[in-house]
Amino acid sequence: MKTLVLFSSANKQGNTAKTIEHLAADHTVEVVDIDLLIITPYRYENRYPADDFYPLIEKMLESDNIVFASPIYWYSVTAPMKALIDRMTELLDVAELKPKARALESKRGFVLTSSGKQEICPTFHSFFEGLFRYFKIEYTATLHAACNNGYSIDSQEVSLFNQALNNR
Repeated sequence: MKTLVLFSSANKQGNTAKTIEHLAADHTVEVVDIDLLIITPYRYENRYPADDFYPLIEKMLESDNIVFASPIYWYSVTAPMKALIDRMTELLDVAELKPKARALESKRGFVLTSSGKQEICPTFHSFFEGLFRYFKIEYTATLHAACNNGYSIDSQEVSLFNQALNNR
């Protein structure tokens, strides 16, 4: 199974990056730092200059598992992650792109995050529930690193997340 990790964080060696390392220790993954990409913000008229959005969508379509990896900032994902997700709306707006949106239906979605709280924020969780429901992506698993007292991740949660990545 091919796993693509879409990573965004202001701290490239921070807690979310450490959590990705746990994942990469047991799986072959491709990590794309979306903060380094040029993704034009969503526009209602759906006219965009050449940017990195379409090549990234192709990477997503070539993958079985898509992992959205972002720390929780103010109950949400990072701004670059949100810009990517907003732009994905175009896939259902433009007739010739709808087949790509439909192809996402065969994908499995995962969320990997970290925050200063013990539990994942319900607003953050419901954001991804809505995203995956909208694109009919199977919401498979979430992995959260609680960093309220330093970096901490439950080894059983890591194991369950890894099992979910392997199961089809």
